[in-house]
Amino acid sequence: MLISKNRIPIKHIIIYGLLPCFLKKFIYRLRGYKIGKKVSIGFGSVIIGDMVTIGDYTSISFLTVIRGRTITIGSHISIGSITFIETPHIEIGDGTKINEQVFVGGLQYPDSKFIVGKNCQIMQMSFINPAKSIIIGNDTGIGGDCLMFGHSSWLSTFEGYDVEFNDIIIGNSVSLAWRVFVLPGTRIGDGSVVGANSLVHRTIPSKSLAVGFPARVVSKPPDFPKQLMDEDKKALLNDIVKDMIDYFSGYSIACSSQNSNEITVTTRKKSFWGTKACCWKLLVLADKINETREQKTAFPCDILLSLWKLPQHIRVYCNNNNIFWIDIESKERPDAASDLGEEIVHFFKRYGVRLYRVTCNPER
Repeated sequence: MLISKNRIPIKHIIIYGLLPCFLKKFIYRLRGYKIGKKVSIGFGSVIIGDMVTIGDYTSISFLTVIRGRTITIGSHISIGSITFIETPHIEIGDGTKINEQVFVGGLQYPDSKFIVGKNCQIMQMSFINPAKSIIIGNDTGIGGDCLMFGHSSWLSTFEGYDVEFNDIIIGNSVSLAWRVFVLPGTRIGDGSVVGANSLVHRTIPSKSLAVGFPARVVSKPPDFPKQLMDEDKKALLNDIVKDMIDYFSGYSIACSSQNSNEITVTTRKKSFWGTKACCWKLLVLADKINETREQKTAFPCDILLSLWKLPQHIRVYCNNNNIFWIDIESKERPDAASDLGEEIVHFFKRYGVRLYRVTCNPER
C-alpha cells in the first residue's frame, strides 16, 4: 500500500500522550503548535498535525486523539474522553463542546473538512464521516448516537448500485435529536429541528420541524417556531428565574428577594483556610433599556440579567464596575468570569439559551 495510516497512533500516545500536561504542551510548542493559556490536555491524549492552533481555556480530556494536517481549535472548548477526531482539516469554534466517545473519521479525501461553529454541542456516541466535508453552523446541537455519513458506497457502481460522495451542510441554530441518520448531500437550514430516529436526505428548509424515516417537514412558519409576544417572553423569563431559584436552593445556595427583580444569592465557598461566605446581588431586567447615553442608570448589583438587548454604554458601565451581564436577546455575555454568572449561564442552557462571549473593553 502506498497510502497507509495507523488507526490508533500508538507511538504518539506512548511518546507524548503519557506525559503530564505541562510537559506535553511544552514539547508541542517546541514543535510549532500555537497553544493558548490555561489549556488542558488529558492523560493519554495526543494532537497530531502540521499546523495546530488551540485557543485559551480549552480542555481535552483523557485518551482522546485529534489528528489532521491543519487543526484549529478555538477557546473555551471542551472535548470529552475517548474521542477520536481524524480529518485533514479540522476547525472547531469557540465555546463548543464535544462529548465523550465521539468518532469523526472513516473514508475520506485529502481535502476533507470537519468544521464546527461556535457554541455547538455534539453528544456522546455520535459517528461522523466527513468523506467530503461536514460543516456545522453556530449554536447547533447534535444529539447522541447520531450518524452522519458523507458517502454511501459498498456495492459495485458497475452493477447499477448508487454511489455518492457529497458534503453535508447544517445551518445555524439547528437541533438534531438523538439517533438521527444524515446522508450525503443533506442541507439543513437555519433554525430547523429534526426529530429522534429520523433519516435525513437532501434539503430541510430553514425553521422547519422534520420527522420520520425518511424525514418530512411537518411544521413550518408561522406555526413553527412559535411567535412570542413581549409579554409572553417576560412571563417566560419570570418562570425560568423561579425555576433557577428552586434549583439553586436544592444545592444549598440561598436565594432571597424583596421583589421579583432583585435577588440576593448567598453560599459558602471552599478556600485554603476552610470556607467563606459569598454574596451576590442579581438584578433581572424584564423591560427594555433606553438606548440613549443620558439614561445611564446605576445598577446596584453583581449580576445583570436582561431579557432585551443591552446598549453598548450599559455594557461598558458594567465592565467598568465589575458587573457580570447577560444579554438574552443578543445571546451574549462578557468574556470575564463570575462564579454565580457561570452558574446562571449554565442553567439557561437548559432552555436553549447559549451565550457567545464578547470582549468589551472598559472605558478609560
